[in-house]
Amino acid sequence: MIVFWFAVAAVIFLYLQSKLFQRFGWSRLTYTRKFQKRAVFRGEQLELVEQLTNAKWLPVPWLRVESQLSSSLLFQRQDNFAVSSGQLYQNHKSFFALMPYSRITRRHRVKCLKRGLYRLDSVTLTIGDLAGFSRSARRMLLSDELVVYPAPAPVSVSELPSHGWQGETSVRRWIAEDPFVRSGTRDYRPGDTFKQINWKATARSGKLQSHQYDYTADRKLMIYLNVDDHEGMWRDVADKELIECGIEWAAGAAEAVVDEGMEVGFAANMPLAGASESVFIEPRSGGAQLYELLEAMARLELVRTERLVDLLVREADRGYTGRDVLIISTYWNEALETEARRLRGGGNEVAFWRLEAGPRSGINGDSGKDGATA
Repeated sequence: MIVFWFAVAAVIFLYLQSKLFQRFGWSRLTYTRKFQKRAVFRGEQLELVEQLTNAKWLPVPWLRVESQLSSSLLFQRQDNFAVSSGQLYQNHKSFFALMPYSRITRRHRVKCLKRGLYRLDSVTLTIGDLAGFSRSARRMLLSDELVVYPAPAPVSVSELPSHGWQGETSVRRWIAEDPFVRSGTRDYRPGDTFKQINWKATARSGKLQSHQYDYTADRKLMIYLNVDDHEGMWRDVADKELIECGIEWAAGAAEAVVDEGMEVGFAANMPLAGASESVFIEPRSGGAQLYELLEAMARLELVRTERLVDLLVREADRGYTGRDVLIISTYWNEALETEARRLRGGGNEVAFWRLEAGPRSGINGDSGKDGATA
């Protein structure tokens, strides 16, 4: 008889706790998930931080968090954390148990394998009672995002095309061990390096002064990147790794010239995520400009918006002058050479870097294109 009444009491208890949990289980239960940083470079690691708070007297016996993220974010293994990964996406399941008035913070180490824009859109939370009689699920919207910049290729000034930069004398002066010829001083500008500061002039004037170099006065580099992985490509990119390499070359070239105080811009026959037009950023100098370019490169979609030659026709029609132009492409043909001639005829210098399949440890230049190549 004692066993019977114990069984009855247990059933009543389980029924009551199930009803109680159905009514108050979600009350004062909060969940947040955020990346530790807003932006990193490809290959870097960061933390994804989850936080659960149960701010009520009723415990949560078990809670499961399910979400979907890109497979380009590599998670380290942890207890109570399961990852099922596919070619493009991976499914995550985290498991928690929360005592009354408690908070749990879990940090996941993540390695960013590819440049791009990664958003935390939503998670599905499922909670249940002690006996598993009652369970319910809710979808929670999130609003955090991570920007992964391309890792700039190691491009030094000496690796830039030697015969396409403001004439023979300037090139030799630029790539030498001591490349600068000073012509005076000027006010400090954001992006100037520590070694550019003229401390004597700063002391005399009472405000930061930098060395003025004659070859940097009006120097501007415009980088054009072609999304076509081969000549005759229609729309879809087959060799995405090759174009990703080109993006990193463009990032490396931009970083190299910004470090030297030059102005740099970027254009490509690709759109930014959510846009439909070719990306275009006018040359400017400084660290802020570099990170604007890196942000744009991170958000590039590998889709062709127009032919590269059409982009160059439009640029040549603008009639700008006094710029150094760098074109990064998997091919070079007569149509591109015609537009390069028009740009050179307007007082610009044009250079070409060829993207090629195979080992990509350095910059491959093709010297067979009459002054338009590296």
